[in-house]
Amino acid sequence: IWSVKEDGKKVPEAQQSLCNDLSWKSFTQSRLICLEPETLDLGCTCWTGRNGTSDHVSMQFHSIPRGSFFGSHTKHVASGHLGKALSVLLPQKEPSTEAELQYDEFGFRIDSEDGVETTKFSDEEAPQREDPQQRLRWQAHLEFTHNHTVGDLTWDKISATLPRSDRLRVLVLGGIPHTMRPQLWMRLSGALQKKRTSDIPYRDIVKNSSNDDTTAAKQIEKDLLRTMPTNACFNTVTSVGVPKLRRVLRGLAWLYPDIGYCQGTGMVVSSLLLFLEEEDALWMMCALIEDLLPPSYFSSTLLGVQTDQRVLRQLIVQYLPRLDQLLQEHDIELSLITLHWFLTAFASVVDIRILLRIWDLLFYEGSLVLFQVTLGMLKIKEDELVSSENSASIFNTLSDLPSQLEDGAAVLGEAVRLAGSLSQENLDAHRHKHLAYILAEQAQLNSNNSHCLTTNLNKARTSALTITIELLIITVVRRQSLHRKSTLSSLLWGEDEVEALKAKNIKQTELVAALREAIGRTAEHFHCLDPHNCSTDLTPDYSMESHQRDHENFLVVSRNRRRRAKALLDFERHDDDELGFRKNDIITIVSQKDEHCWVGELNGLRGWFPAKFVEVLDERSKEYSLAGDDTVTEAVNDLVRGTLCPALKAIFQHGLKKPSILGGPCHPWLFIEEAASKEVERDFNSVYSRLVLCKTYRLDEDGKVLTPEELLYRAVQSVNMSHDAAHVQMDVKFRSLICVGLNEQVLHLWLEVLCSSMNAVEKWFQPWSFLRSPGWVQIKCELRVLSKFAFSLSQDCELPTKKEEQRPLKEGVQDMLVKHHLFSWDIDG
Repeated sequence: IWSVKEDGKKVPEAQQSLCNDLSWKSFTQSRLICLEPETLDLGCTCWTGRNGTSDHVSMQFHSIPRGSFFGSHTKHVASGHLGKALSVLLPQKEPSTEAELQYDEFGFRIDSEDGVETTKFSDEEAPQREDPQQRLRWQAHLEFTHNHTVGDLTWDKISATLPRSDRLRVLVLGGIPHTMRPQLWMRLSGALQKKRTSDIPYRDIVKNSSNDDTTAAKQIEKDLLRTMPTNACFNTVTSVGVPKLRRVLRGLAWLYPDIGYCQGTGMVVSSLLLFLEEEDALWMMCALIEDLLPPSYFSSTLLGVQTDQRVLRQLIVQYLPRLDQLLQEHDIELSLITLHWFLTAFASVVDIRILLRIWDLLFYEGSLVLFQVTLGMLKIKEDELVSSENSASIFNTLSDLPSQLEDGAAVLGEAVRLAGSLSQENLDAHRHKHLAYILAEQAQLNSNNSHCLTTNLNKARTSALTITIELLIITVVRRQSLHRKSTLSSLLWGEDEVEALKAKNIKQTELVAALREAIGRTAEHFHCLDPHNCSTDLTPDYSMESHQRDHENFLVVSRNRRRRAKALLDFERHDDDELGFRKNDIITIVSQKDEHCWVGELNGLRGWFPAKFVEVLDERSKEYSLAGDDTVTEAVNDLVRGTLCPALKAIFQHGLKKPSILGGPCHPWLFIEEAASKEVERDFNSVYSRLVLCKTYRLDEDGKVLTPEELLYRAVQSVNMSHDAAHVQMDVKFRSLICVGLNEQVLHLWLEVLCSSMNAVEKWFQPWSFLRSPGWVQIKCELRVLSKFAFSLSQDCELPTKKEEQRPLKEGVQDMLVKHHLFSWDIDG
């Protein structure tokens, strides 16, 4: 919202966000609008020029609650004087440097001497100009299709989704007026519908994703300034776009823990933030992830985008045979170039003006546009590529191709002319085939790399591969036939009962396949990082005898009475009687008689060391592994909390009843609490009183081996005690409980305990649910595989850290070491 005085005459204020009303023609001298919604409330004076003349303009800035950054649709490109205006919003720089900066109307730096990103469009050529006739066509279409009453048509009267028609497609191909893009993108993509029907508001998403200690948050922080370094709103830590980008990316990582953070999403989000409010940008990304793009596009495996690269290569054979022959002759792997195009939806490769035209069509027709545009771009440069003399020239031409495009209309025109016949049905058929090929190749590669594993392991992977292929094919078909039902709604509280009843077998196949994939990825992690796990048999045992052996194995405590500890930091050896070690070294404890200084062995050496420098490991029934320690290997935490826990939560949510009192679905944690309590009701007071004393959960103060039921109850109570104080959601409690079960190697037994509590199961679950069917036994057998690995996961890693002033660990034991040297050893007279 700007109020401007020119030559003493006040220009009328804009009445709404500049991204929604960009037709403010009175203020044609301003080429860039870049507002910080939190803190701006100041006056400034700057000079702008028109046709070589200079006018003095006095501008008064007022803070606004939110809004996009850029909204200029005029034909003028920012001049060098714009740097002075930007100095109000951006950190102060040296005058000599600031005077040289120039920005286009979208905030991108131009005319850089360093040769970094420049803009080919001059003031007179082709910035973002609106065609009045095209705008009138859109207004007429919206009037005829939505305005059924007398009165002016406003955006709030237009439905959240636009009825699809040939006329609408023609309008989208012709381009969306820039002033209408924020509103039309939200409606064409389905993002506005998601926003309005979401069970959780954006402010809660931001609050729940504000943890700085997660792996995703740390990686996001590293990439914030790398995402769009030549844009005025993202090039410094204090730039106005950086906190918005951080919040949206963290929100996505929290909403989709199985995806986490992918660098490709950063480019897409930053480009969206140039035109949309940050909340709208998040819901646009949700529409991309759930509806517009195939599954696993932004996952850690990039399985979806890898499949699309295979499909693209096959389409080139069909639509561009000359280029196909050229690529084969020179043995050029096209996916090395085009994978990034698809992963960022062209956000990082083409000029922003061309990107807008591509996205107009992408948000309407989906991922089909990615193939059509890529084929059109290759067709435009086909003659130049065919005439290239060597492989290096071909590769360079392909790499530079997007940056050489100058006309978005020409690109879309060629794309439709060449590949307009490509249908979604044909594309899905290609994807199914190439997805199966990729999964088969990965299974074969894993088999070759793991030659020491048993034959049963290979059979298990083949079985899991078959289920996974079925899962992904079924998922694509269901997404298409059911208009791609939002997975976000499933993440945020449950499934539709009617749909689950009709597709029971399909749903259970999906659940088992997702769990197997999560277990397989976790096992592969141990296999890669810990050689001792190479021979671990991953074949689930479905025999009846295996269930009897479960309880026998649980009662067998390890015969190895070694006490070992993990070093918390480095301890340098100065005397012969000291034991030196590095952080994370595993030390065998020989004596703990002195509470301050223990005696231990490491690498054949024996000596004393400060007790506070180590952490005793719980190895009564397992062998410690660095691969399972989340304080050493952060990846295991992502695998468990980001992949395994969502798969288990989906199983617990399948068929979960929706009590009419609450008016919505309940969380599995409530069922777990009730079932765990019922199993220990007979000894309730005794069990609860020993909860705090049983530090390791496995042995109580009398040395008695706890039953799985007692262990589950104590774990639930412990999680509640620590997590309720932090006011975290039940999702976090559920994930923390899974971590405790993995640490104690009883996750499969806990599932048996829960499913055996018939009264609680019948109360909380529908008759067709997974946990009320015999299928839960299969899940137990799958989870039993994880008991073969040693996990040391933190129960409280998702809780906000308490900032308390503490003395450094080394300073904390300094006095103790001095006393030990003076009084603990014999001193000759």
